[in-house]
Amino acid sequence: MSDLFIQDSSLKLSLADNRIVIKNQARELVREIHIDKVDSILLLGHPQITTQLLKKLSLRNINVYYFSKNGHFVSYLDSCRQDDFEKQEEQARAHFDDYFRLKLAQKIVSAKLRHQINLLSSFDDDGVLEEKDFQVFQNAIKEIQTASSVHEIMGYEGSCAKSYFYHLNLLTPVAFKFSGRSRRPAQDAFNSLLNLGYSLLYSFVIGAIKKSGLSLGFAMIHESHKHHAAFASDLMEEWRPVIVDNTVLSLIREGILTQKDFEEDPHLGIVLKTDAQKIFVEKLSLRMFEIYQYLEDDKKRYSFAYTLDMQLNSLIRAFKEKDPNCYLASYTRR
Repeated sequence: MSDLFIQDSSLKLSLADNRIVIKNQARELVREIHIDKVDSILLLGHPQITTQLLKKLSLRNINVYYFSKNGHFVSYLDSCRQDDFEKQEEQARAHFDDYFRLKLAQKIVSAKLRHQINLLSSFDDDGVLEEKDFQVFQNAIKEIQTASSVHEIMGYEGSCAKSYFYHLNLLTPVAFKFSGRSRRPAQDAFNSLLNLGYSLLYSFVIGAIKKSGLSLGFAMIHESHKHHAAFASDLMEEWRPVIVDNTVLSLIREGILTQKDFEEDPHLGIVLKTDAQKIFVEKLSLRMFEIYQYLEDDKKRYSFAYTLDMQLNSLIRAFKEKDPNCYLASYTRR
C-alpha cells in the first residue's frame, strides 16, 4: 500500500475494473494501478479525476488530497465513513481540559526540541556547533516542564525555532543558504522545500487521524480556527525535524537537488520544478517508511507511519482514561 502522487495537470484519472487508470491529454495510457494498492491520492496542480473513481475511493475509505501547483495544501475529499463520534466526544472533553492540554503540550513540544537537537548534532559533520548552542534547547525543555499554560510552552518553542533555523542555516550548503523562515511565498529554495515537505506531512497526518476516527478540530496545542485541521498540526510538530528537515538536508547535501531544480514564479515565489517534485516526494515517502527506534521505552524499530498510528491509539486511550501520560511521545538518538 502506498500514496499515489500526481503532479502533472495534463493527466486524467478514471476507474476501470477496480483499477485506477491514468491517461494523458492524448488519451494515451500512462499508468494503471489496482485500487487496493493505494492508501490515498495526492493531486498537485490541476489533474482531473472522474466522479466514478471518486465514488469508489469514498467507499474504500481512500482519501483524496488537493494541493496547489507549489505544494500548498488546499483541501481533501473525505468519505465521512471513518468518524467515530464516541471517540470524538472523549477527545472534545480533553480539548476543554486545560490541565490535560498543558501536560500533552509538554510531552509533544519537549519531544520536538529534542529532535531538533539531535538533527543539528547529526548533520554537524565539521563541528560548527558548540555545546552552548544546544543549551538553549535544553534550558527550554526544563522550563517547559514547569510551565503553567500552553501559551507559555509555545513561547519557549517559538524562541527555540529562531535558534534552530539559525543553526540549521550554518549546516546548509552555500547554494541553499537562507535568512529565516519564509512560508507563503517561499523566498528561497530551502524554504520552498520545507513548505512542500510540511504540507505533505500535514496531509499524511490528516489521513492518519481520519482513519483513527478522531476529529481534526479538537486540538490540544494549536487553537482551532475555521477550516484548519489544528489537531493535525499538533501531531506533526514533533515530526517536522525527523521527517521533513532531515529529508531536505539530505537531498541538498548529497547534491540530489540543486538550484537548477527550482524556478521563480511571480505569484508563488521560489518553487520546485515538476521532475524535481517527483524526486522530493519519493525521498520523503521513503523517509516516512524507514524503520528506526522511535519510542524510547520500546527497543523495536518502527516506521514513522506505524509509530504515528501507535501515537493515535495512545491518544485514544489517553482521552478515554483522561490521562495525558498515556501518550507515546516520539524519540530519536543524538
